Amino acid sequence: MLLPNSDLSKEQTHHPREFLDYKYTYPVISRRSGGVSIGINLNLDQYCNFDCPYCQVDRSIPKPRRPISVPEIRRELEKLLQSFDPQGICRLDRFSSLPDSAKKLKDMALSGDGEPTMAPEFPQVCEMLEDLQSSLPALDFKLILITNSTLLDKPKNQSGIDSLLAKNGEVWAKLDAGTEAWYQKINVSKISLDKIQANLKSLGARHPYKIQSLFCAMDGEAPSHLELDAYTRRLSELKSSGSRILEVQLHTLARKPASSACTPVAKEFLQDLSNRIGSEIGLSSKIYGVED
Repeated sequence: MLLPNSDLSKEQTHHPREFLDYKYTYPVISRRSGGVSIGINLNLDQYCNFDCPYCQVDRSIPKPRRPISVPEIRRELEKLLQSFDPQGICRLDRFSSLPDSAKKLKDMALSGDGEPTMAPEFPQVCEMLEDLQSSLPALDFKLILITNSTLLDKPKNQSGIDSLLAKNGEVWAKLDAGTEAWYQKINVSKISLDKIQANLKSLGARHPYKIQSLFCAMDGEAPSHLELDAYTRRLSELKSSGSRILEVQLHTLARKPASSACTPVAKEFLQDLSNRIGSEIGLSSKIYGVED
């Protein structure tokens, strides 16, 4: 069991998106990936259609809109990959204190400071990543899209996702709530929760995917039993609609949120919910963001 103050635990909970002189890309040790994940930030302007109080992105200083350079992203990735040995082990100095087992390249993830599918260049980035992945047969890694699920119905985004998943990829799609009331409290969006549900059904008709759900308390109040009932119903409906849900990722706060009103839920809360997802719906789930 890892101690909370171990080097690995610190790296897993500290995910800075600034790395040397790189503009778009950054390496992190990811709990969910189980090794090194190379993040790709398509939202340098921090643009997002959610305003989650648990978000750790500092939006106090507005950043200008700027076009994305797909060739520059590729150049950064190719340069960063030079830090990995033939076995895919990262040899960057920042990870030198970690065992090799924790430093293996697992994925490249479209994530960052906002919703990646909002970037106009999203499909072109996905096509580039598919080409890059195919050009590196000796390295075994996934291409991951981490998304809030709001724009999965857009044809250009569906085309990008098709490219991303062509060889070895996954979508990690957000579903944080069961009721519109809790959704608006925890995600704060003009796009309805029912729209997200419809988007997930549409995605499920094309590709298997993982659900990622963050649970936290607001002003000391954790999601109620009625809220959890509604959440599990949504999961059940998605499964019944034909969606192949590979895993439900349950997590809570691991870093400082935007709002002090947000606090982590206990591991027991997540464990009870995980047990319920397995017994009532028959879906696999895993808990992240809490120490053993």
